Amino acid sequence: MKPLLGAALALALAGPAAASFDEWEPASSQQPAGEAQAGEEDGAQPQLQESGEDLADFVTDYIRKDIELKGAFFMEDKAARKILRLSLLAVGTETSDGGDGARIVTARFRDPGGREVSVLFWLRDAPWGGLDIFRLELKAAKPAPSAGKGKK
Repeated sequence: MKPLLGAALALALAGPAAASFDEWEPASSQQPAGEAQAGEEDGAQPQLQESGEDLADFVTDYIRKDIELKGAFFMEDKAARKILRLSLLAVGTETSDGGDGARIVTARFRDPGGREVSVLFWLRDAPWGGLDIFRLELKAAKPAPSAGKGKK
């Protein structure tokens, strides 16, 4: 009977203890309402501070490591419903704004059929202090140089 009573008491006390853990915040993140931390603007997202060359180097390193692991860079072409095995041609150093502090780097690839495709790499600051590629997007493929030039 005593073990049953002890178990019931432990369950009754476990609920409030679990709720207090959900409400806990580290002291460093607590601040008076309405005050922003140093260097923080209302609603502003952190912006990548790296140059276009640094971002291009990061993407190039990512692609090369992926090729070392898999033997090629693979992307899904959803329109054609197939996986493309791509060879890297170049990574652009120009970046564009992806919104919410993200930057977009474009890389050009060639598929085995000779078509040139572009892949957009969406980058943002990672929570651990580095960079994070959080989205890859395949742009429409350009036809192979000899395609579409034949006579009817």
